[in-house]
Amino acid sequence: MSFWRSIKKIASVLVLVMLLNTVFAAITVSALPAHSELQQIQDELNLTESEIQELLLFIQEHSSSIEEAIEVDENLKANIEQYNEHSKEFAMILAFADIATSQTSTVSHLSDSSIPSEISPAIWPIVWAVVAAIIKAAVKKKMGKKIQKQIGDKFDRDVWPQIEPGIKAQYERYGYTRNKGPEAPSQPNGINQGEHIISLFGQDGIEYLRLDVFTSQSRNHTRWHFHTKDNWPDHKGNVDLYHNSLPKWGSE
Repeated sequence: MSFWRSIKKIASVLVLVMLLNTVFAAITVSALPAHSELQQIQDELNLTESEIQELLLFIQEHSSSIEEAIEVDENLKANIEQYNEHSKEFAMILAFADIATSQTSTVSHLSDSSIPSEISPAIWPIVWAVVAAIIKAAVKKKMGKKIQKQIGDKFDRDVWPQIEPGIKAQYERYGYTRNKGPEAPSQPNGINQGEHIISLFGQDGIEYLRLDVFTSQSRNHTRWHFHTKDNWPDHKGNVDLYHNSLPKWGSE
């Protein structure tokens, strides 16, 4: 083999080695983010990694109810979309954290020590923001688009601010694991035409709150109230709305 042919082979091998080193170096750098999204959210909300993981698990477990809430609430949807540089779940956490921060009253922990809580105290306000959105989405589902146009604003302005503190107090006592909404496939519009809107179930799996609406025979008067398991027959809240006669619940 001539001297120059040997030099060319050695040069080729060196070029190949350099190329491989460049490729592996690029792969290594890309696999090591400077600041993970998880760490960023931790820093922004002043929560531990474990608490963020709890929130992620809660959102994943209740994703269908949360998606329904987002779909019917333009403000919530816009709040989440402002965090579109993040993954979907993290955007939800940040949006609900904003709502929790804006609330005048706070929820800190499960007050009934006989009921085991699976949620850390630090994230209870954020979880309540999620539960409140789920409740309001159930109300809109109960109404349907026609009734929403008639009294949706009145509910948001006159009813919810009066009943939220009492519902939140029950949530603080029992927590939240699931709900039963107004859906009733055998009834008109697939919606329960009676009083029931939504039931909440606590950490022990037992129903502890039922949000209802009474409708007068002429359907021009509704009374929004809730019941709690300590005394189911008692009507709590009792906010009256007077309006034009309403169509059937769930009318689109």
